[in-house]
Amino acid sequence: MDVNPLNELGMVERYCEGLKMVESTVIFCRGRENKKESEYKLEVDDEYVSIKDRGQGTWTINLRGSKESLTPMYEFFDNVMDMEPLTMNIAGTGEIQHYFRGISDIQEENEGTYKFGVTLQLLKKSV
Repeated sequence: MDVNPLNELGMVERYCEGLKMVESTVIFCRGRENKKESEYKLEVDDEYVSIKDRGQGTWTINLRGSKESLTPMYEFFDNVMDMEPLTMNIAGTGEIQHYFRGISDIQEENEGTYKFGVTLQLLKKSV
């Protein structure tokens, strides 16, 4: 079941009567220590992204598109280590902290359309 993660996390919904706001990207950032900005930041247009809530703070990020468009996205996530912290910012609503949990292989979905998935675990800080 696809959910709007903005609503799920109690944030302001950024869509109005089916029309998208101007800012419609998802930005992923890895840890910044000793890395160049281009190596730790990935900005993806929302046309490539769908987000599923798997429950208990687990999210699946599905990315679909041509093989050429998915290759840099796949390379970004393929270089993330298991349990490495990263943030996700949906449509400029603010960074949400997660742990990276894994990536699936790129698979052909239809002729010319490919997909892969990324699993993230919501970072819960203890008080």
